[in-house]
Amino acid sequence: MRYWIGVLAIAGTVMLEAQTLTGSVYDQLNNEPLVGASISVHKSNTGTTTNQNGRYTFSGLTPGRISLVVTYVGYQPVLVEDVWLKAGKITEQDIFLERSFSDLDEVVVSAPRPLINPGRISITEEKINRIAATYYDPARLIVSSPDVAVSNDQNNAISVRGLSPAYNVWKLEGAEIVNPNHLSNAGTFLDQPTATGGGVNMLSAQMLDQSEFLYSTFGTENGNSVGGIFNMNLREGTNQERQYTAQASLIGFDFMAEGPFQQGSPATYAVNYRYSFTGLLAGMGVDFGGESIGFQDLSFNVTTPTGDRSKLKVFGVGGLSYNDFEHKPFEESEVEKDRKDIYYDNQTAVAGLNWETGYDRGKFSLGAVFSTSISERDETVYTDSDDESYQQNIDSEQSILSMKMENVSRAGSGEVKVGIMQNFYTYRLKEFGATRNPDFDEITNSLTRPYLEFSSKMGKGLNGYLGVSAALTSGDQSVEPRLGMSLDLEEKNVISLEAGIYSMLLNPYNYYFNAGYGEIAFSPLSAQYDLINSYRGTIAHDLISQNWNLHTELFYYYFPEVNSLTSTDKEQAFTGGVSTQLQKDFSGNAYLNLGASWFTAQVDDVQNYYDTQYSLTLSTGKEWDVSNDAKDRRLSLDFRGMYQGGFRPYLSSAFNSFQLVVLPADFYDQRAYLRFDLRVVWKRYHENRTTSIALDLQNVANIENFAYQYYDSFKDQWEVQNQLGLIPILAYRVEW
Repeated sequence: MRYWIGVLAIAGTVMLEAQTLTGSVYDQLNNEPLVGASISVHKSNTGTTTNQNGRYTFSGLTPGRISLVVTYVGYQPVLVEDVWLKAGKITEQDIFLERSFSDLDEVVVSAPRPLINPGRISITEEKINRIAATYYDPARLIVSSPDVAVSNDQNNAISVRGLSPAYNVWKLEGAEIVNPNHLSNAGTFLDQPTATGGGVNMLSAQMLDQSEFLYSTFGTENGNSVGGIFNMNLREGTNQERQYTAQASLIGFDFMAEGPFQQGSPATYAVNYRYSFTGLLAGMGVDFGGESIGFQDLSFNVTTPTGDRSKLKVFGVGGLSYNDFEHKPFEESEVEKDRKDIYYDNQTAVAGLNWETGYDRGKFSLGAVFSTSISERDETVYTDSDDESYQQNIDSEQSILSMKMENVSRAGSGEVKVGIMQNFYTYRLKEFGATRNPDFDEITNSLTRPYLEFSSKMGKGLNGYLGVSAALTSGDQSVEPRLGMSLDLEEKNVISLEAGIYSMLLNPYNYYFNAGYGEIAFSPLSAQYDLINSYRGTIAHDLISQNWNLHTELFYYYFPEVNSLTSTDKEQAFTGGVSTQLQKDFSGNAYLNLGASWFTAQVDDVQNYYDTQYSLTLSTGKEWDVSNDAKDRRLSLDFRGMYQGGFRPYLSSAFNSFQLVVLPADFYDQRAYLRFDLRVVWKRYHENRTTSIALDLQNVANIENFAYQYYDSFKDQWEVQNQLGLIPILAYRVEW
């Protein structure tokens, strides 16, 4: 604790040049610095140009959020929105411009880009810190979209348009990785690790560079997913001055440092360490009703130039988490869980490197990432006399070695992208108990994905891409053509059409298409895990004004063959519907995101477990300047609401047979989900630092949302497990 007091004390003594914005402007294709590019603060008279190294600098800007307009002869102008300036920190904002092949007289900045492009949700530190109840977790930001559904309040796993969260994929710096979440068993029916979710994400918000979540149709370089893809990137440390961020909250204690290794050095670092608040209390002997929960994580990114247009990034993430529960005496027990000792812990590690170099007509990149996750769960059941009656131990391990090579080159008015991805997967499961010998299974598999894509501007307002990729495994293969076109009508109406074939390599966690309770299929026969294919198409329309965007999309995904829990034969599945979103950017210090979707997801004419049928979302907020002559202060209020149809219960092997003799009358009922979140932030810009106090209230109305029903053998009756009630999270943050 004295360490953290010291950290906060340093914040009051370190002096940096305040409200400075700097960065470089590059050619997006070949990383060439653009000399003489014009950068101006949107809706102001403040502007500058890049120097002989392509760098620009603004000094003395007012703290807060601004937008930048960037123009350069022969390139498309760009509006960079929501650049977050903080007192006491030098803000780095690099900008990449695309070449323009239209007449120069027609190149004007007429409107901002949509906040959410078709099929893409941007993930930034600014957004994560603005939206209510994200808890600085990128996955919890995504549920602000009507195209995804909350699977459980305790777990950040999400369902995309009625599909299982197991069909989502996490990528870091372009390479596929294992599940990067702490406590991946949190809130699950079987209390077992999940494929893509958990209680808290290991990638803390302040370590993120521009990232995205893909949930619809996307280009050929992204593959091995028939759900959504988290494309996460780690930020590069500033090369100006060493800077720091410290945060103390009911989630945990964060400390981040970034900067050059030495003054004037082009090599930079960014590193963040976090330790959970509950873990600290447990270490001090605080009792949480027999249960203790804790986690810690460390992430880093080291970047060094290897030439005028090339750089090398070395990065890593590591996390430890545990959730232990000790049984209660028989006379104090109230539910079945009270009769058990449950010890769960997880260790996750990610390490990788990525090298990129630009040349006159393009750029080349090469990267490799190794990730592994090991989980152990030990359960002991006690008799009425508190003697051990049953023991079960499950150890599971997953590792991925992902390698990628890509070249992008200019071809006339377009670009040619060619690359290959090579992944190696290992899954291990060891299950044993006191009365039987251990069962041990190991699965190894590989996936090779070469891809080729050509994109071009085909005329005034008309853009398109055409590509093909292949998915090759030891026992299956798939050829996947994809195409897309967009037509810009009068700079305010954009129509987009995309279609293609998508595939994913099956594994024990996503084998059953309609699994909702965590059922897995673990077999030593790797050939059993072939490819699942999806044929999908979307038609989208964007109506764009100066500060508003209305996005509407029709979508249909068809799965010709899936594995079902209810049949040994392959079955057909689909999901289809319409979604619409109305968005207002942060102009006028206020924003709005209102969305709705209606869809159906079925397997062989039976509704899928995740078929919520509809989803309504609202995110809005406003910031007020409450400064006086002596103090520069801001007050912001952010609100988020979501209303969606509930999941659809079914009979599963997850239930023991004796529990199914008499089902509750409401067992098959679909129960709607309604939640409101609130965030209040008091922020102050000092001369040499930025401080803020934030209060997040998840489920501020304390609504009882249904999670699942289970048969409680201790009470000898069916019980309803609800999701989380009101959860308050208080946080204090200082940046300098």
